[in-house]
Amino acid sequence: MGILIDLDQTLINSQAAERFRRNKQWPDVYKMIPQLHPYPNISKLLQELKDIGVPICIVTSSPRPYCEKVIKYCGWKIDATICYHDTKKHKPHAEPIQKALATLKIKPETAVAIGDAAKDTQAAKSAGVLSIGAIWGSLEKNLLRNSKPDIICETVEDLRGFLLLKYG
Repeated sequence: MGILIDLDQTLINSQAAERFRRNKQWPDVYKMIPQLHPYPNISKLLQELKDIGVPICIVTSSPRPYCEKVIKYCGWKIDATICYHDTKKHKPHAEPIQKALATLKIKPETAVAIGDAAKDTQAAKSAGVLSIGAIWGSLEKNLLRNSKPDIICETVEDLRGFLLLKYG
């Protein structure tokens, strides 16, 4: 069992830094991290999952230094991260999800992949992992819905209910 979860617009609202992220102006993004808040109840949910022994891997298209700075700032206990430079191919390709599965030493059928974009759904499905569409932070809600994730969660509380029922 395990959780594979996207970072931006799934765990944190990073929209304020999007212009800098898109232009790869990472020093400017790093300065903005205190303004990029986790979505309500995300930190609580991550802690609840850790408390019941569910391994968590952040799978992000962002670079490792950014991911690590966000994790540290938020005080999250995360088992692993798969970041942009960890794979040759990137979402929507399955490689980042497959690498996360290998890192956590779990089988696809025991994992769930959570993301805010159609590319997250496509990567999860290609890897044989249950896909969850995180509508609450998505900047492309229609594309995400049209990618047909296995489950759609409108809110973090919807996700919490599903995950604690599945793993709790």
